[in-house]
Amino acid sequence: MMNKSAIDWCDFTWNPVTGCPKGCHYCYARRQARRFCGDVRLNLASGQITTVTTLGGRAHILEQPFKNEVGKPVLFPVAFGTTFHRYRLAMPAQKKKPASIFVCSMGDLFAPTVPTRWIVDVFDACEAAPQHKYMFLTKYPERYKALEQVALLPHGSNFWYGTTVTRLAELDRIASVPPAAHRFVSIEPITGEINLDLALEPVEWIIVGAETGNWPGKARPYKEWLGKLVEYARRKNVPILLKDSEELRDVWGDDLIQEFPKGLEPMTTDNTLPHCRQCEHASSIKQGKRGMAYACEIGRETEDYDDRTEARHIPGRYTRSSPPWCPRRKEPTKNGEK
Repeated sequence: MMNKSAIDWCDFTWNPVTGCPKGCHYCYARRQARRFCGDVRLNLASGQITTVTTLGGRAHILEQPFKNEVGKPVLFPVAFGTTFHRYRLAMPAQKKKPASIFVCSMGDLFAPTVPTRWIVDVFDACEAAPQHKYMFLTKYPERYKALEQVALLPHGSNFWYGTTVTRLAELDRIASVPPAAHRFVSIEPITGEINLDLALEPVEWIIVGAETGNWPGKARPYKEWLGKLVEYARRKNVPILLKDSEELRDVWGDDLIQEFPKGLEPMTTDNTLPHCRQCEHASSIKQGKRGMAYACEIGRETEDYDDRTEARHIPGRYTRSSPPWCPRRKEPTKNGEK
């Protein structure tokens, strides 16, 4: 099935196509793909992968999930090479509950190595499950325009088309995103001051994120850069979302602005509190290169905790969804349900 997402602005990620030829040095997806690829040469020789030549270069097709010689699934058998996972097309239709879905978080669906037929197949899968909202993000927005010109770009109100802008020189990408349904911009990672007043077209949503990780030369955001984007959003009445990260909190503070456009507001459907690290009862201690350690002040009061003299440690896997012992999990939801 699709993956429940830890990304602030969507519910699930769905990756019918993975990989991208752009080669951005800060790309998290490329690092992850290389980490979980196994032996690519051996994988390509297994007979499970079909390799094709496209207008933009080589690409690959998987009809079924790839398994290595011992039967273990391999998520990215050709690393970050463009790959069409055809078996994943039915996944949105299998999920009946409406959700916001980020399409191709581990690649670029509109890269030149992706045939138009594959893009259409993905669009068809989206239209077969109209209960969901679909968010597309690309660094090749000219493909949007090309698809629009041949009437292949869906205009449904549940389709959101975005482009990534990391610096001022890339601002013209926004003009290549046709207003087929909804248009948004993702400024992640922000690597310089960006004046959205210079954009030739307006947007309905602004997402801002910082470069994460630890390595020399990492771009660090400045509060002035964020402030100008927030000021623009206020002046134009456009919602803006500052992605939660240690890097943004260091310069902006803990009161990160997280606004959603109408129709993409997160739904409260259960009693789990998202983001323990945003709860007023959570405390944090920096642990050098290991990041932050979080603890719950009211967690020590739960019946199954022996040491009540200090805050209770929150395991890392729960910092985005409250742990089972959290006493606030049983608080009423927005709809008044328990």
